[in-house]
Amino acid sequence: MKDLMERFATEYANDLEAQLDRGHGQRSIQNPVLFLFVGDKSSEALRSVCGINAQKWQNSQGVLYVHVYCEETWEHAQVRSFRLPPQDDQRQTVRAGLYSRLLEDESRIVELNRFMKQVSIRVAESSRLFASCQQVNIAVVTRADDPANVLLPELTLLLKSYLQEMFKNVSADLYVLLQEKSGGDGFGFSSALGVQFLEEVDQYQRSDYRFRADLMVTEDGIRLPALEERGPLFSLAWLLGDKTEHGLFLNGGLAENNELISNLVLLNNKDAETMHSEGSEGYNKLQFLRSIAVDSGRAAFASAGLSKVKRPTHAIALTVLSAVFDRYWQRLQEGDCLPKTKAREILGLAARDLARIVSAALPDEGTLAEMNGLMTSGVSYSELCGMSLREAELALYDGSSESFFDRQFAQPAALQLDSLIGSRSLAHLIAQEVLDNDRYGLYAAYQLTAEMGNGANLLDELRTGIRETQKQLEQARAELEDIYRQRVDQQEVRVGGFFTRDRERVRTFVRHLLAKVYGKKTEILERELTLRLLLDCERQTKELHRRLYEQVEQLEDLQKQLRSIARTSVREAADYLGQNMDVYYEGVVADTIRSLEEQRGDGFYLDERHLGAGSLLLRHGVSGLLERLCAFCRNEILTRSSFALSFEAELLARANVAAAYDNRTALTAEDLFRDLSAVLEERAAVHIEVFHFLQKHRYEEKYWFADLHNDFVRYVLREGEAPRTYKQGCIHEARKSGIEKLNLMGGFGLEDLMYYRNNKKYHSSYRENGYVFHRQGKVELS
Repeated sequence: MKDLMERFATEYANDLEAQLDRGHGQRSIQNPVLFLFVGDKSSEALRSVCGINAQKWQNSQGVLYVHVYCEETWEHAQVRSFRLPPQDDQRQTVRAGLYSRLLEDESRIVELNRFMKQVSIRVAESSRLFASCQQVNIAVVTRADDPANVLLPELTLLLKSYLQEMFKNVSADLYVLLQEKSGGDGFGFSSALGVQFLEEVDQYQRSDYRFRADLMVTEDGIRLPALEERGPLFSLAWLLGDKTEHGLFLNGGLAENNELISNLVLLNNKDAETMHSEGSEGYNKLQFLRSIAVDSGRAAFASAGLSKVKRPTHAIALTVLSAVFDRYWQRLQEGDCLPKTKAREILGLAARDLARIVSAALPDEGTLAEMNGLMTSGVSYSELCGMSLREAELALYDGSSESFFDRQFAQPAALQLDSLIGSRSLAHLIAQEVLDNDRYGLYAAYQLTAEMGNGANLLDELRTGIRETQKQLEQARAELEDIYRQRVDQQEVRVGGFFTRDRERVRTFVRHLLAKVYGKKTEILERELTLRLLLDCERQTKELHRRLYEQVEQLEDLQKQLRSIARTSVREAADYLGQNMDVYYEGVVADTIRSLEEQRGDGFYLDERHLGAGSLLLRHGVSGLLERLCAFCRNEILTRSSFALSFEAELLARANVAAAYDNRTALTAEDLFRDLSAVLEERAAVHIEVFHFLQKHRYEEKYWFADLHNDFVRYVLREGEAPRTYKQGCIHEARKSGIEKLNLMGGFGLEDLMYYRNNKKYHSSYRENGYVFHRQGKVELS
């Protein structure tokens, strides 16, 4: 059932976001982009970035992803993978050894060239999906501690060379993932690898960097002129860690950088801004590059942070689902309790109803009259006069009278009663008269059939009837015994005078005997049948209560599940965005249902066309109810305008819901915007920790991805007009479902990095102990 709840909330959130953002569409990048993921440790980032781009970019199907790996890759229609030589088992030389094995394997170099050529052709073929076909951007992603990044210059330069055959302008940006939080396994070795790679990147990004390598080879082994790079290898080198600049670990770890990478690539390859506003400056990559550069020519790195605010639609959907069910369950429990007398009346359990059923089960009275025709023995009346009635019956019939009564009267009556019981289901009567009655309903039926009900206890009534019937039955049987003990000569029966024949006297006595004995036996049979009927009603009531008890338990468990999953979803929403969720939407749901009831009638949702109640629950169970609940919320509740507010209107309404109860002043829009701006700024802290006292050059830019006409955006742009130390702008997106903030910071060097400063000791110690991390070979690098 949890899966059904989650699917309901996810589908609603996706549909509402599409509805709110209708007219905006997805983001679109201007020119072709090629992602190059280097190493096995970038596999998870590859999956995530590909998925994020597919969701957010309109022309994402034209983006190609290249994965250069050693052991494991990801198969996908847009992924092309190239396998490197197996890694060395010796940790001391795993990085340097991988470099040597690739460059010394001529056949693999030829295969790599063929692979890069095919990739460049594929990128050129997909360029028709982009507005500009003159340039292409390579986004290189790698983990700092992945040995495969030792080949980064060769892979980047070779890919650049083949793309330059297809495009006039080829640029490359580097995204380095730095993991500081580890479980402790291999932390020293991993840190040493990371430091080595950062020192290499520091060289790649220097203004005087030179690289030359004989890498281009045809399928016939013909070598082309050496590749040469002068100046920084990458336009921008982004360092993205699992820690913020405040020294706090990210909750999602390195995975939080995947959406950040998507946004950075978008920012660097998007269409030029066509809408402008006072206080908003557009992003310019070249300007950012010049602003973070330092005069000394040393490498300058950049980092970024991302925060976003969206309507917590998923949490809202689950909160509404829980609130609607609470109202439904409350309504079921509000059903009237059925008074005992009325319960007996409507369920046909009054004494007269039971008597009517038993009477219908008994054979016709003529059957008893037929006993007068039974053959008797030749015993004389004078002989009978000295006997008891039991002895007289035995002497007259020798058991044939009892056999006739049992065979012709008692047994057919029992069979007829069984038939009547089968056609008269008490459970069906309760379902019809109580469960499906809007006045009573499920909970009234549950209480009615319980061992200890509230106001009406059907089992107690039935058991009272059973005890009374048993008492009457015992009394009737005792009376029968008294009758059997009576003397024949003491019976008040006129058997004729002196001249009456003996046969006539016997016949007159027999009619008296049968009427007196079998009249009482018929009375006993009626009591026995009544007892059987009551016992069967007790059995049916207990069986029905067991089912109702299971149903009530499942409903109470469903209520707990709905509340739990709603609370969990609210907690997963940003703390600031999740406030007052329960109290606000409980009120909105109550208002919505009240409005619908005014139009359609009180408790209309109990109708089988909506949620249903009573026997519908018994037939389809709680899972069926949950499906109807989801459909009801989706079609009748969440379609109301109060659930389609823009995120800032919804947030302001929720923030003020408790103002009257708290006896405080309502939060103004400006108060909300100020608080929200502060929260977003705090959460957009860049994903790298630098040593601020050493960072001499710090440059910042801050961008909002939002509707430029949004009240909140206008507020932050207006507030930012005062003198500030950073550049600020808005990337216009005509949508209402949320806002994203992207903070850029650059200008810091390798020595400014806390990651580098903290892990340098591992690198030095490993090298002193014979570990070889650096590149060794004939390629010229300076």
